[in-house]
Amino acid sequence: MTRRALLAGSLTLCSLAAAAAASSELESLTKEAGQNFQTKEGQRYLEAFQKGIMPTFGKALDTCSTSMPDTKEPASVVFVVGADGTVKRLLYSTDIPFGRCVGSKIRGIKTLPKPPRDNWVVALGAANHHHEEQARSRAPVDQSTATRGKEQVEAYDRAIAPYVAKARASYPSAKKRYLAGLSSGYTFAVWIRLYENDDKTRENRHEDVFVVVERINNGMIRGYINNNLDLLTNYKKGQRIEFPESDVKNWLILRPDGSEEGNDVGKFLEHWKPPKA
Repeated sequence: MTRRALLAGSLTLCSLAAAAAASSELESLTKEAGQNFQTKEGQRYLEAFQKGIMPTFGKALDTCSTSMPDTKEPASVVFVVGADGTVKRLLYSTDIPFGRCVGSKIRGIKTLPKPPRDNWVVALGAANHHHEEQARSRAPVDQSTATRGKEQVEAYDRAIAPYVAKARASYPSAKKRYLAGLSSGYTFAVWIRLYENDDKTRENRHEDVFVVVERINNGMIRGYINNNLDLLTNYKKGQRIEFPESDVKNWLILRPDGSEEGNDVGKFLEHWKPPKA
């Protein structure tokens, strides 16, 4: 199913309530959330928050993606979390059908991990492109993702965070299928981040690429890069590399007809546009 989410956090004071909010309020909170995500405590809490919310939030995205029309712009969802982890307030877009659907299905979330401070806000964006994607066949394995500049990198990492979490949660099942043996013509690939330090410019660059898996053994993956790289010069398409399974950020199983399973991060990135550098 198609899942789209953009997570960040911010600190604000809100009253005890559960209600739909005006778009201006949601926009304001989301901007504050982006600033808060840049703090170390915000990034640490985001990881714990994802683990707490994704079982229910992911199910809501799946259900609503098929029953609601595709979105032209993401719907906003905001949680205000108390110091003890109690959800003090839930707000969401009412002018977007997908947002109304998702919001109504996550009202049952009453507690989350304890945040850094009381009245801690986490803002999520939910977009749906399920129907568009069903109408066409995709094979995105040969595309890498590169970002430039601190602002773009932070926005990119913030945007893909929930999908990386979902992909990592489902990776063990995909790995089990691969080790059991995939049918002829099926390909298992994982998505990792590669790095390069440029001594001349003193710039640290990175690029996310798919690696076609050839072997998994003792926590290590061996395979070959299946992308043309745009930024890095120390790697190339077809190069065989080995890396720990903990590096995996996304996965997919590509069928002979070009359709795919998994690739939660890639599906999101097809519609995500980075901020201008």
